[in-house]
Amino acid sequence: MPYETHYYDVQKTGELGYDPIPIHRPNFIYFEFTGLRPSVPHWIFFGGIEVTKFCNTSYSKSDYESAARTSVLKEPGEQFVNATEFPTGGGLPYGGATAAGGPTAPLYSDANGILSGVFYLQSNTTYNWNLSVDGTELLAIDVSNANRDNAYSVGAGVFRGIGQYENYYNYTVQQSYEVWVEPEITIVIEDTSTTTEVDTNDTDTIQVVTETATTATTDDKVTMTHSTYEDDAGNSGTDINFNTGDEVITHHYYDDGDGNTGFSVSDNSGGTWKQNDGGYWTRTFN
Repeated sequence: MPYETHYYDVQKTGELGYDPIPIHRPNFIYFEFTGLRPSVPHWIFFGGIEVTKFCNTSYSKSDYESAARTSVLKEPGEQFVNATEFPTGGGLPYGGATAAGGPTAPLYSDANGILSGVFYLQSNTTYNWNLSVDGTELLAIDVSNANRDNAYSVGAGVFRGIGQYENYYNYTVQQSYEVWVEPEITIVIEDTSTTTEVDTNDTDTIQVVTETATTATTDDKVTMTHSTYEDDAGNSGTDINFNTGDEVITHHYYDDGDGNTGFSVSDNSGGTWKQNDGGYWTRTFN
């Protein structure tokens, strides 16, 4: 198993949908009325509310259309929501209520009956307009109220605007990645010995020998030899040799014929040997 699969969590955002915005947001609107009575004062109404002081005729159509995308004339945001008349600042070269002066002053049509400029559509707790499918009327009239019956010069247009909120939600997904894992060293034990039994009715049991070392052997093949013997005095024994090529580990069993038996383990490379409760031996290098 050279690779293992690991997992981690990733936060993502999904889209729930859209909700309509109920009122107009702050915006600058260019207007131009034609066919009015020339050179007479006019008042401006938006949605039936007088907004003359939020208009300025110092701005031309080219000023509005050529403004940079980052200009407040294209996107004022919330910068002027506290303004009580046509705002100044933020890069706007012309401020004040109207081109003519104070906040109560009307706007005058020119000699050709044209009235043009920019209207700042305010949106705060004092001035705000609901969005309407039919749009909102922008009215220029030569009287200080929106009653057309008393007027001699009237111009009107409809402004339509829509807006919506985009709703999101957060969720978690799990992703995976692969990690390389070094494989374990496998030791193959090969029995190449011939065994001489002390008693053909006995069955030899080879004790398991395990080794823990700070470094792994470069040769993963171990040759095991197994031999038993009995001398003329009746002493018998069993030797199991594990030969890695660099060292020889010997597991020795003896029986002196007088009822004395025992085990021992030796090698030619040092280390500490210990016999465990299960009858097997382990060697540990420091």
